[in-house]
This record gives sequence, C-alpha cells and structure tokens, in this order.
Amino acid sequence: MRMQKRYGKIETGGEFTEKEIIRAERNSGVVSSKVREIQMQNYLRKKELKERRENDLREGLRLYKNAKYEEALEKFESVLGTKPEPDEAAVASYNVACCYSKLNQERHDLKSKKVTE
Repeated sequence: MRMQKRYGKIETGGEFTEKEIIRAERNSGVVSSKVREIQMQNYLRKKELKERRENDLREGLRLYKNAKYEEALEKFESVLGTKPEPDEAAVASYNVACCYSKLNQERHDLKSKKVTE
C-alpha cells in the first residue's frame, strides 16, 4: 500500500451518500440546505413510522378486544418489526404473548370438544 498526498482534496468516482455529506459538513462547521433537507426527510420518515406503529398498536388492541387474535397478532408483530421505541416494544411484546395465550387456549378448547364428542 502506498500513501498519497492529496492536500485535503478527495477524489471520488461517484456521488456522496447522505451520511458522508452530513459527516463532511458537520466536520467543516457549515450546514448547507442539502444537509437540512436530508435531516428533514429523515425526521419526517421517522415521524411517519412512529404514527404507523401507534396506529398498528391501536388496531391490534381493537382486534384483540373483538377476539380476532390472529389479526391482532399480525399487527403487534408488525410493530416489533419496525424498530419500536422501548415503551412501544413493551406493549407490543406483552400483547403478542397474550395473543399466543388466547390462540393456544382456543386450540386446547377445540381438542377438548373433539375428545368429549
């Protein structure tokens, strides 16, 4: 390997990624409109994901109350699959366990009915 003097100039074959742009501008002390745009897009994306997780939690709870455990389970597991915040993860995990418990109870009840018939 051979070191080259570039005098602070970086030669790249393509465009910078968003992380590289943000890192370079943060190190230089200047924040351009491009960085602000990227940060705003990231913020809006995270906000949208949070709203979707909250809606899935509400929908899952509604389905659970209506004894639609499999559909509720799907909603709670979708929350867990999208990097939830700790409080969201705790609620979703608890409700996943409750759904599995109810589904196992239903299967057990069906087996009991078949045996008694």
